[in-house]
Amino acid sequence: MTRGLGMRLLLLCLLTGCTSSPQWTPRPVVTERPTPAVSGPSGPTSPASPTSTAPTIPAASGAIDVNSYDSAHFASPTGRIWCALYAEWALCHFPNGMDTSRVPSPDEVCPGAELDVTGVSLVEKADYFCSGGAEALPQTNGEYVGWWKHAKLPSVAYDGQKLAVLPYGRKVAKGPWVCESAKSGVTCGNTTTGKGFRVALAGVTLIG
Repeated sequence: MTRGLGMRLLLLCLLTGCTSSPQWTPRPVVTERPTPAVSGPSGPTSPASPTSTAPTIPAASGAIDVNSYDSAHFASPTGRIWCALYAEWALCHFPNGMDTSRVPSPDEVCPGAELDVTGVSLVEKADYFCSGGAEALPQTNGEYVGWWKHAKLPSVAYDGQKLAVLPYGRKVAKGPWVCESAKSGVTCGNTTTGKGFRVALAGVTLIG
């Protein structure tokens, strides 16, 4: 509980301008509430998986190694899904137009924060987070896409911005953390714990 509360306080502090630093490293507001689960092919998954095939944690084999970078931010090839991979956590924002019928309310995820539920993060387990803006910043002119420039991958124009793309069928890995891009959505997970999530237009699936 302390860790989740600390993250919420940090984000609220940043949003209200209580720090004098002009730059900040985005972090999600992570809850510590239990997630109901049912059994799936790879263990427990969230109820009523929105995809026809239950997702599994991507293997690190064949992934782009981003261990030499502080983080790896990227967008899906459509530009709709924005994700970020760090040494100790991963997150993805909901794409515009996503089915949010199974997404819990802000009162459940971040009571009293007066923020919206905007995505899913994975620290010790996968869960929803609240924010007042984007925590993933995959703009090609930003500071979080050095890995993408080195890999010489394509970009996409979306909503007036040029975004670094992780193409379908490609993966990025940092330590035990792996994210994979596919037409069915972006799946991120921890290969050590078996915890993860998939974000897609069809909705969110929590793994493990």
